[in-house]
Amino acid sequence: MILFAFLTTAIFSISIPASFVPRIAPALLWLVFLFVGINGYARAFLREIDEKTLDGLKMGAEAEAILFGKILYNLSIMLIIELILLPIFVALFDLKIHDPSLFLVSITLGNVGFVIITSSLSVLVIRSKARELLLPVILFPLLFPIVTSTISAISASIVAGAYDVKGSLLLILIYSAVMLIVSTLTIGDAITE
Repeated sequence: MILFAFLTTAIFSISIPASFVPRIAPALLWLVFLFVGINGYARAFLREIDEKTLDGLKMGAEAEAILFGKILYNLSIMLIIELILLPIFVALFDLKIHDPSLFLVSITLGNVGFVIITSSLSVLVIRSKARELLLPVILFPLLFPIVTSTISAISASIVAGAYDVKGSLLLILIYSAVMLIVSTLTIGDAITE
């Protein structure tokens, strides 16, 4: 996943003219995270299905604990990728960041919401025959508020005063919390056959 993130970032940095970078860098950065996340987290529960260990997990832990474990595992991977990718992205694009703390907070909150939604929805498609195709179809409409709010907040950190940051960050927090609550309430039914 890290190699894929680096390769995508390098291709974007070569093909985008420097004059467009401040305006499109936030969207490109999120595009990289989307590609990496969907490529990796779509398979959050596939190993348990393929190796038939999901029943063992269900006997040893509550369904909510399994979900939170998957979310924490995927979040730790995403944060490691974020720590590696952000300096490379900023260097390759020669990005001038107006507010570095807002930049980091925006990306991290967006990634937390992304991981919560992706990990939660991957449970719904684990028994489907076309699970690799079905998850993005379900996922993209539900990710739209997170993606657009995160891009707005990242843009505000690069170009001072470009967007309403408080509204964007608040939307990310509330939407992520609602999705976490819904997934916690429905994981028991989704994980049973």
